[in-house]
Amino acid sequence: MTCSKTPGHENWSRLSKSYPLKNYRFEPSELLVLDLLRYYCQSYADPDSHAWEKAFVLGEKELGPYDGAWVVNATASYIGTIRHERKTAFEFIVSCCEVCRQQVCVTELNALWLVQAARTGNTLAMETAGRLTLDRAGYWSGLDALLVKARHLGSVLNEVFPEERQHGQGRGALTGFSTGAISKGQMH
Repeated sequence: MTCSKTPGHENWSRLSKSYPLKNYRFEPSELLVLDLLRYYCQSYADPDSHAWEKAFVLGEKELGPYDGAWVVNATASYIGTIRHERKTAFEFIVSCCEVCRQQVCVTELNALWLVQAARTGNTLAMETAGRLTLDRAGYWSGLDALLVKARHLGSVLNEVFPEERQHGQGRGALTGFSTGAISKGQMH
């Protein structure tokens, strides 16, 4: 998916529904993963774009040569497994302009929710998000492969971004469970 500002790609699909990224509580590291995923997807869709090189440049710019390479490689392994195991198209938004970068589509959301679940060790949420990411129900070995890659990416993010783990910003809201006392008005 792209906008009309991307030269030569006016024919790319614009049928996907996208949502404002601000509607979701993603950590800065998860937003970085989204940008990296988009670069890798763009490289798969248009190999001549060499967008994978932009992923390495972004990682190094944001995190330095060591941590940047670590996150970029873990993300590459993650999206590579999605690409191998997913039997339907993985829709994505090309980061061609600031307006597009502020949107997120359903397939990207599912992939990010899987990373979030992996970071917190929520196995049930991981399996659910994994099935949604791969657009397949049931169990098969490809799901295990994806969960392994998601756990690895999650552990890398937790190591590189320890402040996000320590503060647990927004994690209660992401799981749907209250993190504090439940008021009388919250009970149904």
